[in-house]
Amino acid sequence: MLIAFIATGSLNAQHVYPEKFDNCYLDEFKFEETSIIAEIEDKVLTQVITEGWDDKMLKKAEGYLGLQILVDRRGKSCLMSVRNDTNMKLKKMKLNENIDNNLKWKGQEDKISVIVLLQFEGDQITVKRLGTTDMVNLVEIKE
Repeated sequence: MLIAFIATGSLNAQHVYPEKFDNCYLDEFKFEETSIIAEIEDKVLTQVITEGWDDKMLKKAEGYLGLQILVDRRGKSCLMSVRNDTNMKLKKMKLNENIDNNLKWKGQEDKISVIVLLQFEGDQITVKRLGTTDMVNLVEIKE
């Protein structure tokens, strides 16, 4: 399933996933390729993204959630696009609010498009970072 999820993430213009958010200032940015540029701990990432989710929602969550997040030079986040292959409703997740208002990364030299894949299985959340070298396919960044 993971391979299929990654392979179907071909890059369309600047947005990676089908559910687009238009609140980001999309001037110039780079995609992560084979290494992680925008840094944040996985634990912090999952805590902020799932903020406000009730216990029932967290325990019953199953599937994959792909997020494209624009991170500016100061580490501020803006949700660009989402692919929801979970058993949860996108609106109930409050992703836009949680990410845009509360997700803070370490600053870096360039504005970066970060692609995060969350896998929900049982009561576990696995975080994978994806990159692209050909602007067509997404591959897992292993560090």
